[in-house]
Amino acid sequence: MLNKPRLTPSELNARLRFIVGLVLAGILALTMGFMLFGLLFVYQGNKLSPVDSEFFKLMSPVVMFLTGTLSGVMIAGANKTDANKNGIPDEQEEPPA
Repeated sequence: MLNKPRLTPSELNARLRFIVGLVLAGILALTMGFMLFGLLFVYQGNKLSPVDSEFFKLMSPVVMFLTGTLSGVMIAGANKTDANKNGIPDEQEEPPA
C-alpha cells in the first residue's frame, strides 16, 4: 500500500471545497456558454420563438441557483475561529510563551 501521511480534516475540507467549486463553476460556464451560443449563433428569425423564450425563462433560476451555491461553498470555509482577530486561525497560532 501507499505510505502517504493521512490528510487532516482541514486539508480534506479544502480539497472537497475545491472539487465542488470546480464542478459548479464548470456547470455554470457550460450553461452560460450554451445559452449564449443559442442566442448568438442559432438563427431565430425576426423574433425569439416561444419555445426558446420559455427555455431561457427556465434556465435563469438554475443559473442563479448555481451562482449562489458556488458563492456559498467558497464563503463557507472562511469562517474559521479567530478569537483575538489577528488574521490567524486559532488552531494555527502558536501558544504564547
